[in-house]
Amino acid sequence: MNDFPYLLVRAVRALGTVLDVALALNVQPSQVRRWIAGVELPPSERLGEYKACLEALCTGRRAA
Repeated sequence: MNDFPYLLVRAVRALGTVLDVALALNVQPSQVRRWIAGVELPPSERLGEYKACLEALCTGRRAA
């Protein structure tokens, strides 16, 4: 199961807006919306980095 869209939704709830999550990931808000919708996923070489950042955002920690 791909938990990436779920992590995105949790991060949006934690931060308040899609824009805040997009800024944290350094991507466009429209990209975050496409990922949440499952239309596409980030490149596999960046997926681990994005997941770590989202997990940190959801728990209130800073990503390394």
